[in-house]
Amino acid sequence: MIIGIDFGTRFSCVAFMNGFIPVTDYIKDPNKTGIPTIFMYSRSLNKELYGYECLSAEAAMNSADVIRNMKRTIRENPNNLNATVMSGGKSYTIKDIVRKYLMYLVAQAKSAAIQSGEFSNTNIEGVTITAPVGIAEGQMTATDYNKLLVDTITEITGLPKSKVSVLQEPVSAAISYLYSENIKKKYSNKQTILVFDLGGGTLDVTIVEHNPTTMEYVIKAKEGDLKLGGNNWDEALSKAVLSKVGIASSFVAAEEKSRFQNSIIRLKHDLTDNEESTIVFKYNGSTKFADFTRAEFERTTRDLLDRAIIITKKAINSFSSGLSGIDKIILVGGSSNMPQIRKRMLSEFASLGEANIVTHDPSKAIAKGAAVYSKMEASRPVSGTNSQKIVVKDIATHTYGFNCRRSSDNKDMIYNLLFKGTPFGPNGKIVVKSETDFIALEDSQTSVKWVVYESDGKRGVGENANWMEYGSNENKNGMQVTVHIPPEYIGKARSYSHWITFSLDVNGILEIIITDKNGNRIGYDKKQI
Repeated sequence: MIIGIDFGTRFSCVAFMNGFIPVTDYIKDPNKTGIPTIFMYSRSLNKELYGYECLSAEAAMNSADVIRNMKRTIRENPNNLNATVMSGGKSYTIKDIVRKYLMYLVAQAKSAAIQSGEFSNTNIEGVTITAPVGIAEGQMTATDYNKLLVDTITEITGLPKSKVSVLQEPVSAAISYLYSENIKKKYSNKQTILVFDLGGGTLDVTIVEHNPTTMEYVIKAKEGDLKLGGNNWDEALSKAVLSKVGIASSFVAAEEKSRFQNSIIRLKHDLTDNEESTIVFKYNGSTKFADFTRAEFERTTRDLLDRAIIITKKAINSFSSGLSGIDKIILVGGSSNMPQIRKRMLSEFASLGEANIVTHDPSKAIAKGAAVYSKMEASRPVSGTNSQKIVVKDIATHTYGFNCRRSSDNKDMIYNLLFKGTPFGPNGKIVVKSETDFIALEDSQTSVKWVVYESDGKRGVGENANWMEYGSNENKNGMQVTVHIPPEYIGKARSYSHWITFSLDVNGILEIIITDKNGNRIGYDKKQI
């Protein structure tokens, strides 16, 4: 049995492979939006509950016990995985809750496989779990996050680590879409897809190029907002509803607040399928209701959609071929179900054509793509040219260099060393080393302060591709390196040689090492960019 897991911020999904078809239809999912990523211990039932079980009327009697946002918690608090939280009077670590929830998802997949009637046993042969592409400063690195996922899944399933994979969420969505299309009609041409992934807590916009001949998926550009997702639409809708019924103060009772939030989610889903709906809720013991239209909802959340479009255009502008090089826009993530998303995309990117802006199984595409990837990993030959292995390649999405002054014309320029589009090596790093001569501007100088610049790599080639003009506000990453001039060169306006090494890893850690001709370190900085 092959499993794919989309471990989401607010909703998760799990898929299994039935032959060569990824299946989610048997998974318990009453609203078809995925399984809520929540956990609680119910005192009244004396048991641990997961997903929709936590939202039942009986369980919600103590809604303050519901543990939410476990994915965001572990990413934003990497040093507090063993911190404890209380639910139903019991103490749990964040790490243990994640393990229990993922175990529940695996159990859901096994149960669904049995219900399908296609499996004589449910022995697990391989698992792929997905991970976001974006990492904010202070968050857990991709390497540590992926290790946590792999270690947890191997503990749950007993599989060796070689049978457990971590796949980037937008790549998984692209695999899901292209795989489904390929089943309908075989194709051999390269496809470049923009994946717009609006989840419960985050937005990821990634441009992926697929080569069906080599089975390569190459990430060409990526942007995102780690604090923009469906929960922002929920918050805006909540404020609008409360304002409409004349409520200015906050909820006093935790149970009423929790049930109101659940009602808001149901209202949002109703407005996906209907032009208008009614919300009924309790406030301080009295019943309130409000009629709300889809048009009102869209006006209320216009600014949020504007933010999403800005991120999308930023990704397109950083792609070397721009919009003309994109074949399709694929809308995934549960929040992409909202009609306003596709409607706005059609308006902003009309040149692609209506048929090429596709809402693709938003809540389940990532899990299905993960299952397909896991199937390919499990079934590929060990060696040989006919291997079915899917290859995912990541690249540097920006160019990095120093500011300096060109001696030939005394003009301030950028000296670029690490260029956009450079692929990461098998070790997850890009390492670039260059020997360069520099001249102190003043005889008395003992050091030189170089500011590190980040650019989209599309401007100012000039007579030398390593040089690029810059503006005063382009220092985006806040890095600077102080280079100490060797004593023998102080007081002399002479050139001296440096070895400069730029090292960028998949976690977004940029390390800069500058050495003199004897190999002595004379400048250093390291930062998550």
